[in-house]
Amino acid sequence: MLRCNRLVVRSGLRRSYSSISSSKYEVQLFNATENINKLLETHDRSSYILAQYVPEPARNAFLAIRAFNLEINKISDGGSNTGSVASKASSQLSKSMGISTADMKFKFWSDLVARVFTEDPYSEKDIGEPIAILLRDALRNDLNLDVTYFHQFLQTRRQFLKSPTFQTVDDICSYGEGTYSQLNYQTQALLLSPSISPSVISLLEQSTSLQSKVSDIAAHIGQATAVGAMILGMNYYATSRNQVTLPVNLMSKYDLSQESVLKLAQGHVKEKTEVDAIRDKLKNIVYETATTSNDHILTARAKLSQCKQEINEIVRANMHDQLLQKNSKRWRKFMPDVIFTPFMVAIPTTLYLNKLEKHDFDIYHHKMQQKEWRLAWTSFKDYYQRTI
Repeated sequence: MLRCNRLVVRSGLRRSYSSISSSKYEVQLFNATENINKLLETHDRSSYILAQYVPEPARNAFLAIRAFNLEINKISDGGSNTGSVASKASSQLSKSMGISTADMKFKFWSDLVARVFTEDPYSEKDIGEPIAILLRDALRNDLNLDVTYFHQFLQTRRQFLKSPTFQTVDDICSYGEGTYSQLNYQTQALLLSPSISPSVISLLEQSTSLQSKVSDIAAHIGQATAVGAMILGMNYYATSRNQVTLPVNLMSKYDLSQESVLKLAQGHVKEKTEVDAIRDKLKNIVYETATTSNDHILTARAKLSQCKQEINEIVRANMHDQLLQKNSKRWRKFMPDVIFTPFMVAIPTTLYLNKLEKHDFDIYHHKMQQKEWRLAWTSFKDYYQRTI
C-alpha cells in the first residue's frame, strides 16, 4: 500500500513536470514575475505595494515598468572611488575605446527594449531579462505599450549621468519630465488598453479637455517625484558619486559651496559649529527645492478634483451610452480605477515631503533616515478616498 502511494506521487510529479516542460514560455513568465516581485519588494517597496492596486491584466507590465526605472537608475560611470574595479574598468574602456561602462549598459537596455518591440511577441525564444519577458508578454496580450517612453527615459537618464548638475529647480523638473513623467504616461497608456477599460476609453473620447487633464496630472506628478528624489538621494549621490543634486542657484543664494556639502556628507566636517552652519544653510535650500515639488503635487490635486467634476458631467450628459452608464456606477467618487491608479505613484513623494516639513527640512535629522512605514495604510486610504 505504501509503495502504491509512492507511485501515485511520482506519477503526479511526472505529469506536473511534463506540463511545465511543454510550456517553456509559461515557465519563463513565472520565473520573471517572481524575480521582479522579489527585486521590487527588496529595493523599491513603494512600487511593490502600489502594484497591488493595478488591475490584474496589467500588473506584471506595471511591475516591469517600475523595475526598469530601478535598474536604469542603478547605472553609473563607476562612482567617485577611483580605486574601485568599476571605476578602473570604466576608465580603461573610455581610454581604449572611447566608451564607458555606463555607455555599454545604456546600449544594452536600448537594444533590449528595441528587441521587445520589434521581435515577434509570440516567439517562445527566451529573451533573458525578466523585465523584457514581462513587457513582451504585455504586447502578446495586446496591452498598450509604447517604445518611445522607454527610449526617452533612457536618453534623459544618460544625459543626467553626463551632466549631473542642476542649475535650477526647473532643470530638475525638466529631468523629471524626461524620466518619471514618461513612466507615468506609459502606465496610463497601459491601463487604458481596450481589453482592460473600454468604458473609460469611451469616457475619454467624449472630452479632449479631460484627456489633457489626465495627462497633465501625470506630468506634474513626474516632476514632483524627480525633485523629491533628488532631495532624498542627495546624501547617496554625495557619498557614492561625489555629486550634489541640489540646484546651484539656490546654493549660491545661501552661500553654500558644493565642496562643503560633499565634506559634510562624507564625514570630513568634525567641528559642531561648522556642521550646524552647513546644515542650517542646507535646510533653506531643501525648503525652497521641496516647495517646488509640493507645488506640483498641489497642482495635480487641483486637476484631479477638476477631473472628478468633469467625469460626472460627461456621464450625466451621455445617459444613452449603456456601456458608460453601467460601468460608471462602480467608479468611486466619479474616478475610474484605471485613471486614478497611475496617480498613486505620487503618494511616496507626498509622504516624504510631509516628513521633511515635520523635521524642519533637515535631511540629516535622524528620523529622516528611518524607513517609511505609512505607505501601506496611506495608499489604502487614498485609493478609497481618491486622493493623492
